[in-house]
Amino acid sequence: MEGILFDIEMYLAPITVLLGVVLLAIGACGILLGYMADEEARGKKIFWAESPFTDVGVGEAPVESVTYRRAA
Repeated sequence: MEGILFDIEMYLAPITVLLGVVLLAIGACGILLGYMADEEARGKKIFWAESPFTDVGVGEAPVESVTYRRAA
């Protein structure tokens, strides 16, 4: 009976629980990255995973077409 309790206490050590959570997070990231790779292989673009520096000039007007208003 005491052996069963000692085995349960071994699994409930804080370091063991923390390492289990870390392994779950690594597994979830692997699944997410695999899903993203499959979607990109099909030709679908995942916009939320893009770099913020790739679309810097998108949506901005060219400098030549900016109209400046006169101050009052």
